[in-house]
Amino acid sequence: MLILMKCYAFLFPILLLFSFFVEAQQTANTYVPPYQGSCLAGSNLGYYEGWQDEQLAEIAHGNPAKGVDGVGVKSIRPTLPEHFLEQWGYNIRIDAFKFYKELGLRDLVCFVQGPTESHRETEKYCTSDPSHLFANIYEPIWKDTNRQVINEENYFAAYLYKTVSKYKDYIKVWEIWNEPDFSYTANSLKKRGEVGNWWENNPSPCDYKLKAPIFHYIRTLKISYEIIKSIDPDAFVAVGGLGYPSFLDAILRNTDNPDGGKVTNDFPLKGGAYFDVLSYHSYPHIDGSVRAWNTAKADFEYFRHSDRAVRGVFNLQDQFESVLIKHKYDGDNYPKKHFLITEINIPRVAIDENMGSLVSQRNFLMKSLIGCKERNVLSMHVFNIAEAPASENNNNSFSYMGLYRSLKNVKPYQQSINSSGEGYRTTSILLDSTFFDEVKTKAMNLPLNIRGGAFRKSSGEYIYALWAATRTDKSEDVQALYSFPKEFDYDLVSIKDWDFAKTNLESLVFSDAVELSGTPIFIEKSDEEIVIPKYLEMTVAPNPMIDSTVIEYYIQRETNVSILLISSKGQVVFEILNQRLTPGKYQKSISTLNLQRGVYFVKLQTDTQLLTKKIVRN
Repeated sequence: MLILMKCYAFLFPILLLFSFFVEAQQTANTYVPPYQGSCLAGSNLGYYEGWQDEQLAEIAHGNPAKGVDGVGVKSIRPTLPEHFLEQWGYNIRIDAFKFYKELGLRDLVCFVQGPTESHRETEKYCTSDPSHLFANIYEPIWKDTNRQVINEENYFAAYLYKTVSKYKDYIKVWEIWNEPDFSYTANSLKKRGEVGNWWENNPSPCDYKLKAPIFHYIRTLKISYEIIKSIDPDAFVAVGGLGYPSFLDAILRNTDNPDGGKVTNDFPLKGGAYFDVLSYHSYPHIDGSVRAWNTAKADFEYFRHSDRAVRGVFNLQDQFESVLIKHKYDGDNYPKKHFLITEINIPRVAIDENMGSLVSQRNFLMKSLIGCKERNVLSMHVFNIAEAPASENNNNSFSYMGLYRSLKNVKPYQQSINSSGEGYRTTSILLDSTFFDEVKTKAMNLPLNIRGGAFRKSSGEYIYALWAATRTDKSEDVQALYSFPKEFDYDLVSIKDWDFAKTNLESLVFSDAVELSGTPIFIEKSDEEIVIPKYLEMTVAPNPMIDSTVIEYYIQRETNVSILLISSKGQVVFEILNQRLTPGKYQKSISTLNLQRGVYFVKLQTDTQLLTKKIVRN
């Protein structure tokens, strides 16, 4: 009996695939392929005159053979629109995709769309503009019952079949349309009960980019799912990149039935059956994430700092997740969906009241990538590999989004990197192929003013990403001190700063006094032995303190000496000493009567040395 059970377990995936091809019963309501990898740092490449896509891929990923460092990009998001492939031939990009693979780029995301004018639907569902979708999408997908011969009269099916057949070895995720819910009205943001809201009303074709009924988009998902899975069952089909949870709700509550999305025998399944991955876009500087209405002031209150912006990214993911769970995509009733971010950034320049600075952009992208690792997002694709050319009067915040400065009039490989590119590269390289460890992170006992977590390497060792949480509008300036728990048994730790990928420098500090700022750093246990120079020694006793404590220190060389008492939040409580001293042994008694209970640090600094001791006030 046990042997038979093992045989059935082995055959079960094969039977599932057989069921899909023969009976067409498998959908995303029954099976979503697992993803075994770790979240990849990705980017959109864009278009820049004078640059080939292969050269853009090189400055994204890096090419050691040409001395190109890159910005840590491990995956990219190209597109293969029908109008391009029909004009130049379906093999036109094969060599480029081969080059991407040889370069080391993996699990590419490709969005499909863009019918030729002769294949575009001519029906005007909105009086101003015809549908942007393909014509004949309700024609049969196949000419035969065995699903072997595509029906050329179904233009979208024919285009997708040829495209997937040729590029399946290079693409992991097929994204069906870019920003299909791009909205021209406020209906996408309205709440239930408000006139025209998308939660209770299907989006009007005049409301959004596709200019077509929502059922027609669901039809493109159905066609995509059936064709892609018939050619490459392990590939992912993605909806997106979406911006509005209300549009997702409309997909999940309707079928592809042109008669109002009704469930019938001919249209039994709703839109959720036809995609594995939810792709979304996030631009928190303009989506309301960094401001809130203050009723007392009758005005907005702003929180334009990186941690608030990052919170906006994942609040949006949580909103999408709640819609999926509402429609039973919870892992119990139906399989859970994967998540993917295919556009994300904030500008390095503040436009009007929107947030933006070099430091906030760098911190935002680093923290977002770390958060995507924590949440098992498939990949995160920055918009864009380089900034757009900026004119003197350019007030478009999207012009200042890029890992590199503008490539206009810049020859290949002479590009200038932004600090966001350096930070992104460091984060990608140090966390590549690592997995977030929730248990280890909980054991770190991070205080409320510190963010980050523990990431497990394939070797079983850990690397930690930590930073002090930003809290002040238009400021990334914040400090905190972190002490690893004694249970970790760390004496010294190695610190790698945000630009480590460029400098290759690291520093050693005691594990109970790690200084943090608003920019993430990366920490690993060090096996170096503790060696304290004889010319600088310090003891603090009693510790824990009650009413007072005595600091004793020995200095062998004449130097300036500063001693500070610092709170666990990194704030200076008071200055204990600041003067120039000759060699000798000194002591300083301090009263702790007015100190609140908690953890503090005594920081002794000379012209050349630094010592920090953790003390406790009982």
